[in-house]
Amino acid sequence: MTFFKSHLFILFLVVFTELIGFGLIIPVLPQIAAQYELNHFMLGILMSAFSFAQFFSAPLLGHWSDKFGRRPLLIVSKLGTVFAYIVLAYANSFWLFLIARLLDGFTGGNIAVARAYIADVTPVKDRAKGMAVIGISFGLGFIFGPALGGVFYTLPNGQFVASLVASGLSCIAVLFTYFLLKEPENKVAVKEGFTLIRSVFSIKQGVLLAICFIYFIYMISFSGFETTFSVFTHYIFDLSIRDNSLLFMYAGIIGLIVQLFLSKNASANFVLFIMAGFFCLAFGFLGMAHLSTVVSLILVLSIFSIGISLVNTFMPALLSTYTTDENRGLIMGVYESIGSVSRIIGPLVAYSIAISYIRYEYMVYGVFMLLLIPFIYYFCWYRRS
Repeated sequence: MTFFKSHLFILFLVVFTELIGFGLIIPVLPQIAAQYELNHFMLGILMSAFSFAQFFSAPLLGHWSDKFGRRPLLIVSKLGTVFAYIVLAYANSFWLFLIARLLDGFTGGNIAVARAYIADVTPVKDRAKGMAVIGISFGLGFIFGPALGGVFYTLPNGQFVASLVASGLSCIAVLFTYFLLKEPENKVAVKEGFTLIRSVFSIKQGVLLAICFIYFIYMISFSGFETTFSVFTHYIFDLSIRDNSLLFMYAGIIGLIVQLFLSKNASANFVLFIMAGFFCLAFGFLGMAHLSTVVSLILVLSIFSIGISLVNTFMPALLSTYTTDENRGLIMGVYESIGSVSRIIGPLVAYSIAISYIRYEYMVYGVFMLLLIPFIYYFCWYRRS
């Protein structure tokens, strides 16, 4: 019972409910496109809107939390999330969907505040464990967001029901935050968004720039995959909303199993794991560009999910080995902001490539993943040895 009253559980709820909102409409994109006569590029705009608004809101919410307190900003921003879900429940046009996504993304900037809260209340030696809660909430949010959307959207008034369920979960997070979360006594200043993007120019070490570049290309590819996958499976295999939600759940569970295994058994040879991860990603992307059966799709998706887990686990671990106590927060912040920018660009690039044929983007991504492997070897291994 103590865990459910702890600040880590409350912050888990805050981030988890944000990520549910991000993934809620992913499995139903084909139906939204058909219902509102949206082309692929408009779908890309719809999916980029969340990360676009989040990128701008993170520095604002972070600054305001420095000034007015972490707890008040978490409460106010989560109430904004509740309102965004209510707008989504009644959305009946592209523009209302877009407004709902922008509102949800803007309030999603509270993830920066949640990270800052953990930095405030945990000693340096335990900070990685605290930040792991954010990582777990991301993983589970990406599983249950698409799953929730897939299950409820198949019901009568499914969009309304799914949105209200997500809104209810956010209300629970608000109540936990209001009644159980205490304001930290000492605050560590938040630096996100623009501040951190400008800080890229202060990074002089070549390998750090190489890792950031690798992550930038990876996240563009991953976010493009994530937002086109349900459209791809619908057009190629005629899979339903329920089928797509099950596939997202399957991929997420595979990823969590791999991460749990790696957390207990991984060695410090980060570069080898990263190269193996990119090989799995290349295999997955190129496989999806050519496969023709659902069975082969599941096999390729399994290997692809392993690749995602390897890269997501060991890229930040490798990055941390090149940081010092003085610049670690700055460098990791730049890394996260690069992810936000990539998630804005990724869906737009993916749907632009997919205008003529839905598989084209996977071929492009697969080639880039293969090209990154020797790049990683040279900058992260050869030059270091």
